[in-house]
Formats: sequence, C-alpha cells, structure tokens
Amino acid sequence: MTVTAEQRRLTLVLLFGAALFNYADRYMLGILVPDMKRDLNLSDTQIGFITGTAFTLFYATLGIPIARLADRMSRKTILAVALAAWSAMTALSGLAQNFWQAAVTRVLVGVGEAGCAPPSHSLITDYYPKEQRASAFANYILGSPVGLMFGFMVGSWLTENYGWRVALFAFGIPGIAYAAILYAKLKDVPRGYSDGLKEPETQPPLWPTLKFLMTRGSFVHCALGTAIHGIVYLGLVGWVPSFFARSHGMSTAEIGIWLSLVLGIGQVIGIWSAGLWADHLAKRDARWYPWLSGYAILIGGPLYLVPFLWPTPTIAMIGLCIPFLLGVFQGGPVYTVVQGVAGPRMRAVSAALLLLIINVIGGGIGPQVIGIMSDVFAAQYGDDSLRYTLLFTSIVFSSWAWVHFQIAARTVREDLASAPKE
Repeated sequence: MTVTAEQRRLTLVLLFGAALFNYADRYMLGILVPDMKRDLNLSDTQIGFITGTAFTLFYATLGIPIARLADRMSRKTILAVALAAWSAMTALSGLAQNFWQAAVTRVLVGVGEAGCAPPSHSLITDYYPKEQRASAFANYILGSPVGLMFGFMVGSWLTENYGWRVALFAFGIPGIAYAAILYAKLKDVPRGYSDGLKEPETQPPLWPTLKFLMTRGSFVHCALGTAIHGIVYLGLVGWVPSFFARSHGMSTAEIGIWLSLVLGIGQVIGIWSAGLWADHLAKRDARWYPWLSGYAILIGGPLYLVPFLWPTPTIAMIGLCIPFLLGVFQGGPVYTVVQGVAGPRMRAVSAALLLLIINVIGGGIGPQVIGIMSDVFAAQYGDDSLRYTLLFTSIVFSSWAWVHFQIAARTVREDLASAPKE
C-alpha cells in the first residue's frame, strides 16, 4: 500500500472535523452554564460535577478498553460509531429537567467521546513520518480551539435567542450526519506504515503494555505535566464564562463572542506555531518536545493576573489571549512523544492512557475543585469568589506543570530511541 500526500491531507481533514465536533460539544457547555444553573436551580458544586466529574469519569476510564479495540480492529469504524453516539447524547442533554438528568446525559456524552482520540492519534502516527508528526498533531488539535470558537460563538447566540436546550440540539444532530460522512471517506492504513514496520500480527496484552508505558519517564511526566496544566485549561474553559457574567455583568451573547475570538484565535496561533517549532527544534534535540511545552506554560502562568484582576472587561478579555496561547504549546509535542515511545499496536492505548491521566486530574479534579472553592469563598468575596479561585489555580498549577516537563526532558531521547518495533 502506498499513501499519497493527498490521502494524508484528506485523513487529517476528516480527523480534524471529528475533533471539532468533539471539542465543540464538550466546551460549549461552559457558555450554557449561567442559563442552566438558573433554569435547573443548580449550585456551583453541582455545575462542577456536570462539567467535570460526570463527563470525565467515563470519558477517561472507557478510553482504555476502546483503545484496545482500536489497536486491533477498524479504527474508522470505532471513530464513526463514537462520533454518532456522543452527538446523539449531546442532543439528548437538551431534554434534561434536573441535576441528575443533566449529569447522566453528560456521562453518556463522555462514553461516546472516549472513542475519538485513541483511534485518531493512532491513524495520524501511521499516516505521517516522525519528522512531520508534531505539525500533523498540531493541525489535528486545532479542532480544539476551532471547536471552542464555534461552540462559544454559535452556542451563545442560540442560547441568547432560543435557549440553552436548542443550542444542545443544534450541536448534537449535525454530528450524527458527519459520522456517516467520516465512515464513508476515512481509510485505515497498516499499523507501523509510516515507520517502515511490518504490521504486527498480534496485540500485546494490556497489562504489559500499560506497565511498559508507565516505566517510560518521558511518557509519565509529559502526561502529568499536561494533566496538571489541564486543571488550569479545563477549569478556565468551564468557568471563565461564569466569571465574566458575575464579576463584569456581561450577557451570554457578549461573553460568547468575545471568548470565541480571544481564546480561539490565541489557541490556533499557539497550537500551530508550537507544532512547527517542535518539528524544527527536535531535529537537533528531542528534549525540545518537553522543553518547549514546559517553558511556554511557565511563562504564561503569571500573565493570568491581567484577566482576573483588571477592573474592566475589555482588557480582562484580551488579557486571556497570551496565557491561553502559551498554554496550548504542549499539545503537538506531547502527543508526538507519547506516540513515539509506543509500539505500532500500543499507540491507541498510549493515547488513551495519556487522556486517562489528563482527564482524571485535569477534567475530573479541575472544574470540581474550582466549583467547591468558589462556594467556600463566596461568604467572603461574594460574586468575586470565582475571580480569586481562578487566579490561584492558574498560577499555582502552571508552575507545577513546568516541573514535570523538565523531568520528562531527562529521558525523552532514550525513550524514543528504545521504542518497540512491533
């Protein structure tokens, strides 16, 4: 089998589309929170559970068994079925009448979205040679900021004019149609193709695979660095709309338009440029993968002082752009390391294990802890309790993440060189 440049581009476009639906459905909920909180009479702790723990619990844990299937079965089938499932559950979320119904439907969205990243990461690795992977992953990850932009902008407009339930219907139903298109157009490629390896006939057992990955220092610390920074990123995406509504009195439509532009454009620039820089710098020294990720996050942490302490909303909004831009530098480089240390039939599992660590720590702990802290601080700070909670978590966890990327750089060259060939 020969893969052409055109086939690579088509595959990346199709996977980007799946990622766009994935992130739009996931992040759009942040812009709906103020209206959902009012209509369903929810506390911040309950909101933190719906936006964090309820989704992450199954999204993270089911990623491993789904990835095992993706390492031995048709990756396009798994991805198409998962896309149809989470899109249907997103639409169903619009029917929720209370906290428990909202939580259960969010759990089911997480079940479906667990089948997105593992097969996608595995396909990208098998389609693209290692010297192009950071850029390829960066282009795939652009589905995150584009999905956020689309979710915030369109979601806020729909919520403002038709209500949050209609917004969920409008985002869920088109995803089902796209799943059919993806299944018809996406093609699998032999595992190990881009590395010039023969496709392994058997899949290594799960426990030895997990044990192997967890003994690779670069994998462990890239995962932990990304996960700890995920407390910042996922916590902000879930709570920043509520911060601007409470502390600055902005409407849902104003927040959606501003955040879609400020956060979306910043992340597009950050992800794309980080992929190019990582491919360029890593040719000389593979340690640049974690170095680039860690130092960008470290520099970005203190810059959150501007958006959370500036008294006017315009400067506060614009101030979010740079730290968000720097925070997403870890995407392409980290995914390249994680896929690079794994064997051809370990790659979906390595992606799933990475996402398990990221989402248990970043997605499960982040939004929930922020919600609890905000409720606790409300007695002293009132509506500004969220302001100081977000500022604290942003600076502290950005610095902590940098430490893990520094540790990952110590072994990344050896780990990549000793990756299994089958």
